[in-house]
Amino acid sequence: MDTITKTLVAHIEGTNLTNRRDLFNQSVIALVDYLAALLAARREAKVIEMANYQTNQDLDYIDLQQIAKSSSEQQAFWYGYTSHYLDYDDAQANLAGHFSTVLFSALLAVAKPTDTLQNFLTAYVAGAELEGLIGKWINPSHRSQGWHPTATVGPIGAAVAIGRLRGFTGERLAQLISLGATQSSGMSFQYGTDGKPLHVGLAARNAVWSYELLENTSLETSVIPFNSDTGWLKIIANHTITEQDVNDVWLQPGQIISPGLWMKVHQYCSAGICGAAGTQDIYDRLIERFGASGDSIWSHVASMTIHFPPGNDKGLKYKNPKSGREGQFSIEYVLWQIFEYGCIRDELFHIEAVPEEFTRALPKIYRVNDLPPVPQDVRVTEIKVTLNTGEILVANIDNPKGSPATPFTIEDLTVKLLQGTTQNRIDELFEAFKKYKDMGSILHVIQQL
Repeated sequence: MDTITKTLVAHIEGTNLTNRRDLFNQSVIALVDYLAALLAARREAKVIEMANYQTNQDLDYIDLQQIAKSSSEQQAFWYGYTSHYLDYDDAQANLAGHFSTVLFSALLAVAKPTDTLQNFLTAYVAGAELEGLIGKWINPSHRSQGWHPTATVGPIGAAVAIGRLRGFTGERLAQLISLGATQSSGMSFQYGTDGKPLHVGLAARNAVWSYELLENTSLETSVIPFNSDTGWLKIIANHTITEQDVNDVWLQPGQIISPGLWMKVHQYCSAGICGAAGTQDIYDRLIERFGASGDSIWSHVASMTIHFPPGNDKGLKYKNPKSGREGQFSIEYVLWQIFEYGCIRDELFHIEAVPEEFTRALPKIYRVNDLPPVPQDVRVTEIKVTLNTGEILVANIDNPKGSPATPFTIEDLTVKLLQGTTQNRIDELFEAFKKYKDMGSILHVIQQL
């Protein structure tokens, strides 16, 4: 092994949550949020179609017990595709993407009843740590070049997580990471299409397939995936690191703690969360002034300007979306909903064509990148609304609900889970995390959701 890969492997092997209750608790929250995103999407027509295609069935409803009967690769793919289908899963600023959806999808596919919950979550933390650090090292240029980091970094993180859970060490772990790294792919032109969640399914599946190959064949691969001359970081981002770069930051305090996870209340790109919060604040002020009845709030508005730092809106690629799916990646469409209806309506992300009312309002909405540059892990969005009278209202909310500084509560997670299951099942899930230490019992509860 090269020295960088050897250093990373040592840290992965040494990752331990025994004295890190903060990481353990945050991992449980991440898992519950992941399950909420998975369950909310499982009745989507294209999700059902994908499951039927994989399993050669013709069902109009897919439950997790049925998926658990398929091969581990099929499970990983469907879990990944489904949990990211609504873009409802958590995100992380350094990665500029989503790692929980890939990591948990891969881990659920290879978990055994005899695994402990602590080992399962330790594996997640190890994979998340490397993904977050890679994102810190290669972004924003990697994202700006048009890559989808969830898909490019995801197979590496998932390989790390699987290897940690299944007890891979040394060169065997390096080989697994190497196979994950060589399967990196995924480009941002898929945003706003079914190709984006497909990226997640492929990332999780490829990591599981790599594990299966090493377990069941005599395949031998490179053990130098992070070497400084031809390694992944050098090829993908022309970036090199030292052993000290890794030693100084590994789990200090941990990528799921800082910069932390952004969890979603609605089904749109998390790059729009701060802008939506600011717009809601201004809308509420206008309602107090003009009242909820009579003319639309838009009738009082001359213009709305959305201010971002350079590159902070990269994921919001559609300024003039044509479909609800594209609207998930349009700050204009998200903010229009708030002024039009007083809230975000997730069903509007599922319609074939955006409403005519949006098209008529769009000339009033402007997006500019004139705020000062900020670090990769900082999100800033300023909303300015100019009224017909010339008065300007401003809002800048950096830590809305779901942000690392204002995390979800159990009540928030329950509301999200209720979109895909019942209160009784939710109670059983929360009780399982308190009661059981083995994954066999917890997997049984998950499959009943």
